[in-house]
Amino acid sequence: MISLKTRALARLLTALPVLVSLPSTVGLARAEDAAAATDPSDWEELFKLGSDYFSGRMYDKAVESLEACVRAKPDYKEAWYNLGIAYGKLSRYRKEIEAYQKAVTLDARYEKALYNLAIAYEDADLLEDALGTYERLAQVAPDSVDALVNQGILLARLGQLQKAVDAYTRALAIDEGVADAWYNLGIAWGRIAERETDKAAREARLGEERAAYERALKIAPDNYKAWYNLAVSHNKRGDTASEVKAYEQALAIRPRYPQALFNLAYAFEDLGQGARASEMWGRYLEVAAELPSEQDYLVIARQNLQRLKP
Repeated sequence: MISLKTRALARLLTALPVLVSLPSTVGLARAEDAAAATDPSDWEELFKLGSDYFSGRMYDKAVESLEACVRAKPDYKEAWYNLGIAYGKLSRYRKEIEAYQKAVTLDARYEKALYNLAIAYEDADLLEDALGTYERLAQVAPDSVDALVNQGILLARLGQLQKAVDAYTRALAIDEGVADAWYNLGIAWGRIAERETDKAAREARLGEERAAYERALKIAPDNYKAWYNLAVSHNKRGDTASEVKAYEQALAIRPRYPQALFNLAYAFEDLGQGARASEMWGRYLEVAAELPSEQDYLVIARQNLQRLKP
């Protein structure tokens, strides 16, 4: 039997968290969102031109037009907001931040700008600033599920796992049908379990982890990463039969999922099913041969396949 320690060192890592939304998913502000101008002026035309360039994915041109717009009308919050999105498309995160900051200065309750500002801070690796902005956003839009989930992900990234759980729980109290909230909640519970020194407390946290992934999968049954993480959670509890079923579900959705193939091979070995294990090692080697991220594991897989030969 392959020990849990060996397998954990090999591949038993949960998949990465899922960020709910990105700045580009928050739509451009439209001209009619702004206060109506009594007379047409250049800044209006520049705003429209910037929006047209953005829609055509000509982001450099969009930036030029929107920069000219805010020079002509520096109190136009929607132009600053759109300029921030355009900067983000060019990965100019510092300029993106400055544009959203301008928009928020003009309107402290500008929800979309605060939301994008928080993510822009994350993109620039200014995590404490991002966290503070999420906290401001919570005051402005306490029912924003996406913001709460993203805040939870950031808190988990900062190692504040219980606060992350609290953020996900608040999001689910608003809408319990958000699969990403359950998925990320499972990741947080799993990491909390790793810190528990009391066996009963650890088992309880592992139960919370498994239950969260199961809820995510009821909502989004095609989430192969959730199936993978559920399999890992079953392994932690010593339920190899359920672990195998969960990996098989992940592979039914994504047949060329190398991490699942690798772990499934070990799980079949744990069940004494050498032929099935050999099959998985073979499939893994076929899938992983050209993947740079898998090169360190190819040697392990080849050794295991050779060991299982009759």
